[in-house]
Amino acid sequence: MTPRLFICILAMLLATGDLASAGAWPREKGEAFVSGQVRQDADTLDDAPVVSVYGEYGLTDRWTVGGKLDYALATRDVTQMKAFARWHVPDSDGIWERALSLAIEGTADDPNVSPSVHLGRGIDTAIGPGWMDVELTATLSIQNAQVNYGLFALVGVKPNPRLMTMVALDVSTMDSGAQVNLTPSVAWEYKQGKHVQLEWTYGLDGAVKHEVAAGIWLEF
Repeated sequence: MTPRLFICILAMLLATGDLASAGAWPREKGEAFVSGQVRQDADTLDDAPVVSVYGEYGLTDRWTVGGKLDYALATRDVTQMKAFARWHVPDSDGIWERALSLAIEGTADDPNVSPSVHLGRGIDTAIGPGWMDVELTATLSIQNAQVNYGLFALVGVKPNPRLMTMVALDVSTMDSGAQVNLTPSVAWEYKQGKHVQLEWTYGLDGAVKHEVAAGIWLEF
């Protein structure tokens, strides 16, 4: 697995605004990634969890396309849908990877258009190689033209060849104020191209949030 592909996979499920964004690194042409995740509110363990499915495909060396679907088992409803296309800026020998994306997301009753800017780079740490990924997003409601803004930042480190440790900060604006979530996460490669992932999301500001999640990543 190439370093670029490795970093792309790590960022895949780590965004509460979209813990499923691969960020600034491109998916190689012809390669696909699929992930599934189950999320549970830790304060209401009696409630049924939410299931998320995410996928993306390297259409060309510069274009990555994909989508995501959230399904609430309690209500048997699709709570969130997303389809996106991401263009990766040609490498200019700089330290930052860059990309621009456009997504259609939300629900049939409340669709949104979301352009994003992605920045990413590799880093060296005392415990192993790592990476940073930053995403700035504006979400425009098609119905009422209201605009919300979001910032997602992730730092990850690989302390050994199979273990990935990550922490993400997700900030979003809403009518009721800002929501700030902190999400530490770990992933373990149990077989080449296959990972299991665990995460915990805690609301630092805004609505109370204590959420746990488990997922699997498949690359082919």
